[in-house]
Amino acid sequence: MKAHFKYGLNGFTGTVDEAVYYYNPKLRKCLMRKYKYPDNPVNTERTISIMSNLKLLQPSEGYRLNFYDYLLCYNECKEYQHKPLISWNNAWLKMMFALQKAMPEQVNLKTITREQIYAQNLPCISLRDAIDAGLLPMMPDYKRWHETI
Repeated sequence: MKAHFKYGLNGFTGTVDEAVYYYNPKLRKCLMRKYKYPDNPVNTERTISIMSNLKLLQPSEGYRLNFYDYLLCYNECKEYQHKPLISWNNAWLKMMFALQKAMPEQVNLKTITREQIYAQNLPCISLRDAIDAGLLPMMPDYKRWHETI
């Protein structure tokens, strides 16, 4: 939710009255969300293990640059302007969770490795393959994003 302040406090960040305020420099807006402490520690542990494993994949620089380029195209598309992606990592996580949903018997994000991605030729090997597999929305001239993870 976009927050509006009186008296020019647009750069305010912090927690007030069970709400978290933060400034996003890419959107140039101050955003607000409700502060919520995680209820279920089982789901929190699952998320922590998935995110720490995905961090170990360490995508290549060319792969990340493809996602930066994809992000620009995605955010400029009128169809998706109501829900923009803030960083390349958002698009990458969206793709990885879509991969797990599409192939639940082959892909477990808690244990996925770079070697498994290459051995099974999973669609997340490149952004072009992920778009061809339907993991991410198609953008014009997407064939140029061919760098591998």
